[in-house]
Amino acid sequence: MLTTPFCRELGIEHPIFSVGFARGARPELAAAVSNAGGCGVLGCGPIGGDYLREEIAQVRALTDRPFGVNVIIAGLAVPEAAPMVEERIRVCLEERVPALVLFWGDPAPFVEDAHRAGTRILVQVGSVDEARAAADAGVDAVIAQGSEAGGHVKSRTPIWEMLPACVAAVDPVPVLASGGIRDGADIAKALTLGAQGVSLGTRFVASTEAYIHEEYKRRVVASTAEDTVYTEDLFDVGWPDAPHRALRGKTCEEWEAAGRPPSGERPGEGTTVGTLAEPWGTTEIPRYGVFMTTPGFDGDLDYAPLWAGESVSAVREIQPAGEIVRELVAETEAALRP
Repeated sequence: MLTTPFCRELGIEHPIFSVGFARGARPELAAAVSNAGGCGVLGCGPIGGDYLREEIAQVRALTDRPFGVNVIIAGLAVPEAAPMVEERIRVCLEERVPALVLFWGDPAPFVEDAHRAGTRILVQVGSVDEARAAADAGVDAVIAQGSEAGGHVKSRTPIWEMLPACVAAVDPVPVLASGGIRDGADIAKALTLGAQGVSLGTRFVASTEAYIHEEYKRRVVASTAEDTVYTEDLFDVGWPDAPHRALRGKTCEEWEAAGRPPSGERPGEGTTVGTLAEPWGTTEIPRYGVFMTTPGFDGDLDYAPLWAGESVSAVREIQPAGEIVRELVAETEAALRP
């Protein structure tokens, strides 16, 4: 069986984690990955504590296997957003989720409470220094993000440089690899470099269970790494100073044609690209706004941020998440055979 010590510690079979990409990773996706032997991760996005509690209950209704919940903690630095972030973490610990996956901030304040609740805490990092600080804080695992990743990208270092450096820096803390992991051959390479697992986002965006706009999924399937673009300040309304990688669309093309002007001077700034319907209401989405393009989006997809990493080149069809996990396991096992 394809497994690692961290898999055994967490109680999963295979070292394959899905990314909790905000509202796109709902209970159906998390449970499907976990049921296939990996670790599915539920995304939080903008949801409140009561709704998150319901989503966690839905995951548990669909699987009896370990899963995780992803919380972006960047909002702790914003006074009006901090209470919502703290509420999400509080709910996760009250519900004793098996794994809490944090990103974009200091995990130290949450480690002791997580361990008291029996929750393992993982943090995605963008540098060796950040990995070392997380390990010193007592996290259970570090997710080393490579610059090839989709969505919000903290790393400036390619994954095959980042991974071995993090493994060496935090040993014996387990390290997972994320960003640019395309297939089983890449997973095998990550394991031989010391990783105890991989965390995949783009591959699962094009899954049947992903709560993602169907045209978004089709564009992921049709795209290659060359169709992605990394920028530091394009989609920044709602989350400034957060570099990211997405499929190149009209927002990027028109911004580049205008000479890449700064925020406040960009083409179409102040207009909306559509609306996003959620159970708690419908929101107008501003151009350059940060959001996940779910089925509730009604607008011009060419101007939406379609997050995708360079691994998009390996995504050739929309598949059930369990099938993706099983396919990756088979490829990895084949690549590891002498």
